[in-house]
Amino acid sequence: MSLDQLTLLRGARVEEAVHALCGHVHAGRTETVSLTEAIGRTLAYPFYTPFPMPPFCRAAMDGYAVRADETLSASEASPAVLNVCGRRLPGTGDPLPGAEKPMQAVRIFTGAVMPEGYDTVLMQEAVPNGPSDGTEPEFIKLVRPCRRGEHVALAGEDMEARTLALDEGVVIGAKEVAILASYGSNRIAVRVKPRMAVLPVGDELAVPGLARGNEQIYDANGFMAEARLMELGAEVVRFRPIPDRPQAIEEAIRSAMELADIVITTGGVSVGAHDYAAEAAVRAGGVPLFRKVLMRPGKPTSAFTSRNGLIVCLSGNPSACYAGLELLVAPIVRKASGRLQYDNRIVTGILTEEVAKPCPLTRYVRSSLSFSDGLVKITPLGRDKAGNIAAFAHTDAFAVIPAGSRGASAGSAIQAVLLNRGG
Repeated sequence: MSLDQLTLLRGARVEEAVHALCGHVHAGRTETVSLTEAIGRTLAYPFYTPFPMPPFCRAAMDGYAVRADETLSASEASPAVLNVCGRRLPGTGDPLPGAEKPMQAVRIFTGAVMPEGYDTVLMQEAVPNGPSDGTEPEFIKLVRPCRRGEHVALAGEDMEARTLALDEGVVIGAKEVAILASYGSNRIAVRVKPRMAVLPVGDELAVPGLARGNEQIYDANGFMAEARLMELGAEVVRFRPIPDRPQAIEEAIRSAMELADIVITTGGVSVGAHDYAAEAAVRAGGVPLFRKVLMRPGKPTSAFTSRNGLIVCLSGNPSACYAGLELLVAPIVRKASGRLQYDNRIVTGILTEEVAKPCPLTRYVRSSLSFSDGLVKITPLGRDKAGNIAAFAHTDAFAVIPAGSRGASAGSAIQAVLLNRGG
């Protein structure tokens, strides 16, 4: 065993733990799905534009297509008079008899193909004798020159052909769908969703929707983990709560390993007499990667390599479980989903309230972010004990309080880990 491995087993910093976990995760195979099914999935290959966008010169306004050179002498005293020789609607390119003659104008509508030889669109509002009652005039008078190219979208002005429009690893959302659809793509290659299993552990856990014993609590962690992993793009199987018995936990982990590449347990991983999750992971074939993380909350978090992936054992305290999900599990799900940018995002901001409690470990305090005077403001949320869930609703960052400090004073610059709902 190397020195680095020994160091991890004694206790890994968050950055070391993430690096170790991500080293055992790789993007899955690809599959081709419909454009609608691709939403929230990761693009498997770069997308290059097959043709220019727009694919042809088109009108950007309702008005009249003209040749700018024929309007150069137009003035109030001597208007340029152009005959209206036809009209052009979007989606049509019918021939326009007479359009090749000099001093002609074509009635045109937004999105329609520009007639050959015409280079400018004059807005209908700028035509003194333009249509006011739905009828088209036989001619228009221009009292000032037109600027060449005005209100015309040139072919390829948005994107040229063979341009890299979307890189591999991007998560497909509404903006990406718009690009793909505009080029006629109705099926797209994406990465297969990572398969994950969530195993809540504890005799005290009851399933929401069923009767709860007087000494029981409802399983929030299992549902929270399932929901978060789904938000991140995983395919998730959530087990019913597993009793605090080593053999039951081991059997559940073995079953989960048959279904998933990454197994997440919640609860039963501390040093108590009835904390069996880590032991069960080893008995199920897991090889220890690290046995604790130098963070608070969530210090007991442990991870193991398995024959087909990873086992990550998270704390049962809601705040600690949430911290482990966001800080340690989210990056591996992003990487397994094929995203090229999978690390947690860090911002620097100003702490608005004192965090006075000293701690030998790096603290991750649930916080809310705001913006004022061009600065990021980080506000710690109250009642941020490991077992409390009230702060979840307003949490969008973890304020990072360095290890060994006596806390952090209001007004000091600190770092924060951003928490994004969509991953």
